[in-house]
Amino acid sequence: MSPPGREVQYTESDVIEVFKQREDYAEPLTASEIADRLGCSRRTALNKLHALEDETDITSKKVGGRSRVWWIPVRTD
Repeated sequence: MSPPGREVQYTESDVIEVFKQREDYAEPLTASEIADRLGCSRRTALNKLHALEDETDITSKKVGGRSRVWWIPVRTD
């Protein structure tokens, strides 16, 4: 039997891979969509997204009362 607690660790690189694997590179994603694709909790995905927003180009925008979408900006210059 494995010890209680988390068995799978998700990295910020795992989240970035979800963005890179989309058919439409410009499509924004929700934390729930990231969580579904990784197989982790929404809270785990949200924590990684917040860290990535502070450290990388990943950007977010509030789109409703409690909804937020995340994306990697497409540079045109």
